[in-house]
Parts: sequence; structure tokens; C-alpha cells
Amino acid sequence: MTFFLLLIQLAGLSWNLTYTAEEWNCDQGQITVVLHEQSLPVTLFDIELTETGKTRACEILNQAASVTFEIDDHVAQTTPLPVWLFADGELVQRLLVEEGAASVSISNPDYTYAAQLKAASSKPVIARSAVSSVVEYNRRRGEVGLAFLCFATSGFLIVWMLSVSLRRRRSERNS
Repeated sequence: MTFFLLLIQLAGLSWNLTYTAEEWNCDQGQITVVLHEQSLPVTLFDIELTETGKTRACEILNQAASVTFEIDDHVAQTTPLPVWLFADGELVQRLLVEEGAASVSISNPDYTYAAQLKAASSKPVIARSAVSSVVEYNRRRGEVGLAFLCFATSGFLIVWMLSVSLRRRRSERNS
């Protein structure tokens, strides 16, 4: 604990400032950022992750081109350090709450991003499985449409071939 507090003091971290991580790593919800060449374990402030949320948080961070973080002035400097985490400018906590992969721990209007979390938690859950189901539905609907088009085209060709055949027979009988 003393080492961690010394690390924070050496890194010069202050509340309500934005820091850009030089590197970051996430594995099973264990997040580490590198700042001033020092590895700093962090946790997502004011949310409780589900098991899916731990995986999803890592997916978001691993796909990010940049990661920044802020320390809320209500945070106790503990290890891991609770932070507001941003992946490519998007608040990771808000994304996870919107997807139903996390829930808000404490509704405190004094927290810096409390309004965003409250808005995210009041929206209908946009589950990733639901989104992939919509994509799957649209893909299958396209397959059904294509199958219907093939069926209709083949039916048309059969009717056309029968009509040509009947015309030939009639013309042969008449000749």
C-alpha cells in the first residue's frame, strides 16, 4: 500500500485531470496502465462488472487506439486505483452499463460522470447478443429473400420453357 501511494505521488497524479496511458493491458478485468514508464493497476470507478463485463471491458480496451483516465475527487487512493477510463474518448463505464455488462455501484450526483452513468442505466439495455441477433436476423432474412428470388426465377423459367414447348407442338400440328 505504501509503495502504491509513493508511486502515485512520484507519477504526480491529481484528481480531475486527464492522463493519457502510454500503454495498457487488460486480462480478465485486471487493467494496468503505464504512465511515466510506471505500471499502475487501475479499476473502473463506480461500477460492478459482471463476468461478461470483465471480458467486454478487455475487448473495448484491446481495440482502443488510445486510453485516457481521470481520477474522481471522491476516490480514495487505493490499489488498484479507481479511475474513470476512456477508450478512444468514450467512457468505458458508460458503454458497459449501456450493454448490461455492468451496474452502477453508487448513485452519487457529486461524482464527475454520475449523470452519464445514470442516463446509461436508465436506457434500455443494448446487449451485444441482441445486436448480433439483429445482424443474424438481417443475414437470414437476406438468405430467405435470395431463396425466394431463386424459386421465383426457376418457376418462371419452367413456365416459359413449357409455353415454348407447347407453342412448338401447336405449330408442328398446324403445319
